[in-house]
Formats: sequence, structure tokens, C-alpha cells
Amino acid sequence: MWTSLEPASTTVDPGSVARVRLRVRNTGDTVEEYRLRPAGDAAGWTRVEPDVLRLYPGAEGTAQVEFAPPRTPDAVAGPTPFGIRVEPTEHPEIRDVVEGQVTVGPFAELRCELVPLTVRGRWRAKASVAVDNLGNQPLTVSLSGRENGDALTVEPEPTSVQVAPGRAAFTRLNIRPGTVSWVGGTNKHPFTLAVQRAGVPEPTELHGTYLQPSVLPRWAMAVLSLLLVAAVAFVALWFRAVPKLTSSAREKAGASQKIPPKEEKPSAPAPSKPPPEEKPEEKPEEKPEEPAGGDEPKDEGPAQQTIRSGGDAGWYLQANGGSQVDGTQIGQSAEWTGDQFGRNQWWIIHHYPEDNSVALESASAPGRIAQLKPNTNQVELWAADQEQLKSGQLPPHQKWRLTDTADGHTRIVNLSNEECLTDLQNDKGALSWKCADGPNDRQDWTLGEGP
Repeated sequence: MWTSLEPASTTVDPGSVARVRLRVRNTGDTVEEYRLRPAGDAAGWTRVEPDVLRLYPGAEGTAQVEFAPPRTPDAVAGPTPFGIRVEPTEHPEIRDVVEGQVTVGPFAELRCELVPLTVRGRWRAKASVAVDNLGNQPLTVSLSGRENGDALTVEPEPTSVQVAPGRAAFTRLNIRPGTVSWVGGTNKHPFTLAVQRAGVPEPTELHGTYLQPSVLPRWAMAVLSLLLVAAVAFVALWFRAVPKLTSSAREKAGASQKIPPKEEKPSAPAPSKPPPEEKPEEKPEEKPEEPAGGDEPKDEGPAQQTIRSGGDAGWYLQANGGSQVDGTQIGQSAEWTGDQFGRNQWWIIHHYPEDNSVALESASAPGRIAQLKPNTNQVELWAADQEQLKSGQLPPHQKWRLTDTADGHTRIVNLSNEECLTDLQNDKGALSWKCADGPNDRQDWTLGEGP
């Protein structure tokens, strides 16, 4: 029996197919049937067609060896040896194994998950990040937490992991608030974790929420307030009663007075001086009320305004880079750029009184407005239909509602998901997030006419 493999080595990508040819010659003097079976690490995704050759003496047959590695971690990247068993039926003692090598191309696929998505704690909280390597080669991944200003600190431990193909690695996430909330209910802090794979410029971002309840509940503050009011009332009553006792004792400690006998009548009191005549108070001259109306300002249409978050160091809402292309991210900047990027920090607010909504048009990109990217909570710049922009017949994800807050700021709520525009204090992109119950510097905005 004579065998040959042509070629003896080949290369194939996961999900593709590669073929080599196996030649078998019957060098015996009887008719022989040869069974062909794959062997080795590649046997699971190797097929021989046909798998049986029936040859006369001196005849030669050919079979195709087909390699089809799946796009899973089972097909490890790199060279993999393989073998084809050739087993004669009449003379099994002369069986042979034809050996070769197939090289599997690499592919990378990463899946990350934040567990849980919402954590809760007064002083700190912990979460886990699961990193699954769905590719066929080892991956090195680095993690970094994007802090929400001074309100939150996100620290992964460890900051870098190496994951084998088909395996998962876990890293712990330590979350600490910048300040302790003593009173005021539960504060909500959104945070972002960036997962960076080696050799890839853009990281994968995971978004979570940290809920920080106050140390003292609301009912405790109500009880403390009642106790404080009771204490103040008690002290006020105490000091009001004590001076009367002291004053009476001092008057009786003075010179002694004789009690007149019963027959004697007390002398008539000396006539008192008549009180001085009081002069009538001069009343101030009343100015006549000015009639209403006359010089009221007239509405001249939408004007260019700035939109700035309500914190002490509020960031300016801007169209990043002054771009006029659809899909440009709406971000924030801590600095006033002026006209450096073509008035990208100025906005024209169109009011629609029929449904109490507005549209936010960028002054640097006329005709393009801020909208929610469909099926996401990302805010981007998009060209609006001019007739719809004038009439207000825009789709809900392109319209917003301005709501006044108790502290004099304004919240900007999207009509499609009823979420508030949230300042994450970064220039990557603005997001909509569930509106906070109380004051929130990241969701409270100031509309102005300049820096």
C-alpha cells in the first residue's frame, strides 16, 4: 500500500473551508477495500470524502480531506497536526496513518458584562465585571472606571486581566461616593467602565448606576425636628416665667412701709401732668400707579442661548468639534470655547406651545437639532425637516420639554423616554438618564446668553 498527501500542510480561517488530496495505491495482488478515518486534534472538524476506497491490484484512488474549523474557541489559532488513518480490510496489519498540518487563522471576540447593573450602599459598594473570551486566541484586557466628576470614584481590581480562549475572567469593582449623604433620601449616580482590548483603539463601555441612600431616613429628621421645636418652646417658657419671680423679690427687699390705720384715709394722689399732645404723623406722598403695558418687550423669535449644567463648575453643552455631519455626538466641555469651533456651544431653542415642547438647534450647524439616537440613550446631532421644525410636528425623540426646578434651574426631558438630559462631564457624548427625585447638579441646567 502506498499513500500520499498533497499538499502536506494548509491554512484555513475559522468559518471557512480548506481541502487537500489523499492518494492511495493498492500495491498488493488482491482486490482491497481501504477505510479512511481522520485522527488528531482536528478530527472534530475534518471530513474525508469518500471515506472508503475499493481498489484493484495496481490501481490508485483519490479522496478529498476537508477542513472546516468552526468560529468558536474550540478551533485554537495556530498550527494543528492531523492524521488520516488508512485501514485495509483484507490485510489490517499493514494499516497506515498519513500525517499533515493545518494552520487555523486567529479571530477575536470579546463579551463583557457588569454584574449587577445597579449597586446600592451608603459608604461604598462593590460590583463584578465578567470578561468572556469567545475568540480562539488569548486576549489581554485593561479596565478603567470613568469617574462622574467628584461625585463618584470607580476603581477596578485588578486593572488588567489575560483571558484564555473559551474562558472567562472576573475583576472586582470598588465604587465610593465623593461625599456622604446624611439627609435627603436616595441619590442616583450613573457611572461608566471602559474595557480596552489590546490592539483595539475603541474601548467597550459598560454603564451602571450607584444608589446612595442617606444615613438618616426622612422619618428620623421629622422626629428630630419635633424634638427641637419642643425644646425651644420649653426654653422660651422657662425664661419667660423666671424674671417675674426675681423682680417681685427685689421690690420687697427695699425700705419697709407702714400700714396706715383703718380710720385714716389715704391722701389723694397728686394731679398728674397732662400728656403731651401727639403730633399727627406725616404720611408719605403716594405716587400714582403707572398704567400697565406700553413698553413691554416683543417676542422676536428664538434667540441663541447657552445651556450649562447647574453645578458650581457647570459644563457647557456643545456639538463636538463644531461638526455639521449627521450623527455628531452632543458632548460637554468645562471651558468656554467662544467661536473656536463655529459657535458650537450656542443653541437656538424653538418653542411649540401646543404641546409645551422645544427643539434644540445647534448654532454651528443650522437645521440640525439634538435628538436621541434611536433605540439608545445617546444624544446626537441630526438634520431636521425644515417644515417640521417650523410647525413643531417633529418625532418624539427630537423634541424636549423644559421643566423648572425648585432651585431656579431647568431640566431638559426627552418626549420619547421621559428621561432627563444628564451631564457626565466628558466630551465623548451626552446621555439621557432617569430623572432624579431631588436636586441633581448633572440634570439641572441653566439657560443663558453667554459664559
